[in-house]
Amino acid sequence: MIVVCPACQARFQYDDSRFGHARAKRFKCPKCAHLFEVANPALPAADPAAMPPTLPTMPLTMPISMPVPEQEPPNEATLASAFTTARRDRDSILVAAGLQGAGLPAGFKFSLAFLTGPQASTVQVLDRPLIVIGREEGDVITQDPETSRRHAILEIHGDGTVWVTDQDSTNGTQVNGERITGPVQLLSQQEFTCGNSTFMLLIRNTNEYPLH
Repeated sequence: MIVVCPACQARFQYDDSRFGHARAKRFKCPKCAHLFEVANPALPAADPAAMPPTLPTMPLTMPISMPVPEQEPPNEATLASAFTTARRDRDSILVAAGLQGAGLPAGFKFSLAFLTGPQASTVQVLDRPLIVIGREEGDVITQDPETSRRHAILEIHGDGTVWVTDQDSTNGTQVNGERITGPVQLLSQQEFTCGNSTFMLLIRNTNEYPLH
């Protein structure tokens, strides 16, 4: 199912089978940190006629807030937000230490085209030097069951080169038909595969070919 944050309208994928027998789940938006609750779509809506007669009748327009346990275990949206924050903190440390340039190298535009898999025929612009590819977490979401949750990382260096590294995924990352075991450089229009999803890296030199 697609969960939509009511505060910022951010959308993210969630496996509704994880609701189990719970009537609702609490989420924390990874974009704006807003807390909200989503009802289990597999359970029927509560029938007002079935409520005990001793309970007071409330107007339909009045919001009903459910009590929330103080120590509820973090859901997957919260874990994804924590991972994203930790990754950005790591980037900031590397920049401060002079080991990584801030932002993307000037004069280049980087994109990733989905050739096969659930997201086939779509293109995603890469807007930061460290890109996480995963099934349901990271910067590039595959929605591919054969892709691990955090499958691979793309690193864009200050000289404009791009490197892919597998993150000990179950089905591995393949470049030129071979499973990689360490960082491998990718050239423009070169393909690589994560699970059942095949990508093509696109690098555009905007100095030689300006965007119109």
